[in-house]
Amino acid sequence: MVQVANQISLYQKMTDVLYKKAGFQFSKPDFCYIYEQKEKKINISDDFDGVLTINEYDSIWSPSENNLEVKQTFHIKNPSPLFGIEGITMEANKIGIAAHLHSKTSNFQKTIHVGIIKKQENPLKIEFSYNFPVASLRGNLELDFFLYLKESNEQFCQHATKTGMILSEGDILNLEIVIDGEGSNFPMSEFEDKVGPLWRLEKNWVESNIDTFDSSNINLSLNTVHPLFRQVKEGKTALSRALMGDIMIQAMSMIIQQVIIVEGASLEDISDAIPNSILAAVGYWISTFDIDISSSFSIMNSLRTHWDRQMIEGDER
Repeated sequence: MVQVANQISLYQKMTDVLYKKAGFQFSKPDFCYIYEQKEKKINISDDFDGVLTINEYDSIWSPSENNLEVKQTFHIKNPSPLFGIEGITMEANKIGIAAHLHSKTSNFQKTIHVGIIKKQENPLKIEFSYNFPVASLRGNLELDFFLYLKESNEQFCQHATKTGMILSEGDILNLEIVIDGEGSNFPMSEFEDKVGPLWRLEKNWVESNIDTFDSSNINLSLNTVHPLFRQVKEGKTALSRALMGDIMIQAMSMIIQQVIIVEGASLEDISDAIPNSILAAVGYWISTFDIDISSSFSIMNSLRTHWDRQMIEGDER
């Protein structure tokens, strides 16, 4: 249980002792989204520490094209110690579990009810599920779960008296989702040229370790009047997705070659790069996609190997 330092409470709240007596346990959360009209799960490691950088686990997921559903299960072996004079509320009352969902970068904040805990000696299972629509998230998303007084039918002088009052010392569980990992969102735009190519890549940066990875410094543009534009944009077929993948591979390869081979940046330089810089994005790709940067050919082949594997796994699920 997460504790809040220097907090003075005027009524009894759940302590570590009560937390252990009640037997709070949390299963590994599930993260999934809709891909090709089917639910695709983001497989996270067994040692998940509560922080998920989505594109480190799934390079196909995009906040601008996919939803994100978060599921979390709570197990309470014996809720009864939470009730009574020695607990945090009386036997006739009900305790609620709630989630505070918030993201400064997404300008999003919401508190929702998750489940109810009543006095009982049998194990209790409570499930949380929330779906974030397409294009609703960016930056970091935090989910803070806590206990509160849901229903008050019986009072005791040392307990919370009004519904809605917090009953846990801090949060009982915290999850953080990093929506935009370094380089996870490629700056893209559109242009119109009847005799132009399907796509083009524009480079405007001066110093890759300082200039930010955004459309002012690097931009991949798709030609809206090209015969293949709609197929690439909608990505309904395996062939159209492969074509978009090939565009991304070439664009990323060109950027990596420019930064590493032409400009001579090293892995040591990457470790000192400013966050969200072009060099930091290149470092993210190299690390995440296990790119061999020894030559322009190895860069392209490494990206193609990783992307093809992701495409195959995505189509199989």
